[in-house]
Amino acid sequence: MEVNLTSDTSSDAYGWVGLRDCLLLSAKLMLMEHLGGAIASLFFPIEEIPLQQSKDGLQVQYLSPIALKVANIQQKSPMDIAIAIADYCQEESTNQSCLNREYFTVEVVPPGIILFKLTALGVANWLQTFPSLIKQKMTKGEREITSLCIDSDRYFPIQYSHARCCSILKLADRDRIIELADRDRPHSSPDWQIITPNPIPWLDDRNHLRLFHLAELSLISQLFTTLDNLSPLFQENLGELMGHLIIGDRAANWSKLAKALSDAFQTFYSQCRIWGEVQKETPKLAQARLGLVIGTQVLLQFILQELLGVFAPLEL
Repeated sequence: MEVNLTSDTSSDAYGWVGLRDCLLLSAKLMLMEHLGGAIASLFFPIEEIPLQQSKDGLQVQYLSPIALKVANIQQKSPMDIAIAIADYCQEESTNQSCLNREYFTVEVVPPGIILFKLTALGVANWLQTFPSLIKQKMTKGEREITSLCIDSDRYFPIQYSHARCCSILKLADRDRIIELADRDRPHSSPDWQIITPNPIPWLDDRNHLRLFHLAELSLISQLFTTLDNLSPLFQENLGELMGHLIIGDRAANWSKLAKALSDAFQTFYSQCRIWGEVQKETPKLAQARLGLVIGTQVLLQFILQELLGVFAPLEL
């Protein structure tokens, strides 16, 4: 199989930083671009490359049946094509820091499905990176929100989860579990960043993800899903899109996406403690869980304010 081996080797010491933000924000878009490079000679539109997050529940992974489509075009074995694409991806992973082999693995399973699995380091790197990138994309302040009301019918569960995230983070900062940026300034808006610890201790001494409770993994999976759905917005001028995204089906889709993230967060918070014994005996686990809280807060605020045009309350 002929493939295009041209690669973009732009990078810096941190790894993913230095590539386009839309790729930084979405593991799915990263992998789609990688697959697109493997079949570039076929002029296959990248947006038509099939790739879906697998609901494995225990690991972040993506499945692509692209080899089945290519097999129909080239009249070749899907397994042979899948192996060729996987080999390309593995070879390119040595050239691109964002797709380093330390961050993901590639497998081929019958009848020709390509399986990408993010490693613990890959998940940790992504969780550490995306909140600050999303903050950079926010254009609206509280005074620019069209409605400062709490919408009990449509958005209240999402607004409630956002307010809960803010309360948790403020309490954790007060108890010195974490340190938030601008600690001495009145928190008039949830633009906080965790500056201590930095980085957040996502991994243990064996480089395994500290977060292995099913509710933690479910929230991580939903965070990936949320960014996979949002990141294509950043391929265009976000400011020009804002006037159109709150209309009709688009608003319903964003609301549904935020509700799914809100539900995953509520389940996580009800089952995974941060204070008490966890704070005392395993403080790094408490800090990692707070990392999930700030990731959730940032995404809920972005969807509420930027896409739906409604208030993201600090407290209820």
